[in-house]
Amino acid sequence: MYKVDDENRDIIRIVLDKKYNIKYTNVDNKIATSYIEKLKVLYKISEELPVHYDLEDCSISIDEVNIHGSIYYWINVVIKFLKCINCNKLLTDAVTGLYNRDYWERIINNKNFDFVDKNFTLIIMDIDDLKQLNDIYGHLMGDKAIGIVGQSIKKAIRKDDIGLRYGGDEFIVVLFNQDKEVAYKVIERIKSEIKELAAKYSLSIQISIGVASNTSMKSIEDVIKKADIDLYKEKNAKKQIRMEKDDFKIKVSKLIKELNKIVIDQNKMNIDEEVIEISRKLGELNIRYLNEQ
Repeated sequence: MYKVDDENRDIIRIVLDKKYNIKYTNVDNKIATSYIEKLKVLYKISEELPVHYDLEDCSISIDEVNIHGSIYYWINVVIKFLKCINCNKLLTDAVTGLYNRDYWERIINNKNFDFVDKNFTLIIMDIDDLKQLNDIYGHLMGDKAIGIVGQSIKKAIRKDDIGLRYGGDEFIVVLFNQDKEVAYKVIERIKSEIKELAAKYSLSIQISIGVASNTSMKSIEDVIKKADIDLYKEKNAKKQIRMEKDDFKIKVSKLIKELNKIVIDQNKMNIDEEVIEISRKLGELNIRYLNEQ
């Protein structure tokens, strides 16, 4: 990402609220204030964001970020460099365009922002059988599936909500001031968007979902744990359905073969019409059952 002097590189991070008050910085507040003035940050904030510019031996990027339902200015200052290429993408996942895990870790570990004080519903989701998709179509198509889910999340949530790719094929969505009933409506919108976008690539992308609200929970970790349990309940239920479907298919196929063998072994002039009818109906039942799963 950077061409830098590896022995003398530093990155200063500053978060400002809409009144330009410092809400977070990884350096002393006085140092952060001096950089804001020296680098003419407040002049650049008035421009269309995100912005990226170079001054002397610094590269500065400014963007708006959503932190617990409120919009803040996130400033990154890269010091002692030759050129910074992607400074404005430090918190963004390249495949999906959503926030990345680094963004999430910074937020939940920041004592200035407490999830307990917010009303929210958290959604965890991942893509079903992504490995199988990779094996059949290749990893490029697997990345396409991840990108489609990310795009669908962006389209389905509000600007005040948070959507991020936590890692691999796992995503987190935080809906502020929304209950589970609204969350399930958002999930349906996400699924609808996925279906529409996936159809353009002749893909079938299914996701599993876990949902939890912070009502009566003491920490964000508790909410995540509850949503994670919910997610694996759905995945286990799907796994059980697949096992039942496979077992059903094997049993019915075996029965059809046995019936067909009876028909073949009989004299062609004396074929039991009832046996033929049973075989036909079993075939129809097999197809209908599989299509409904």
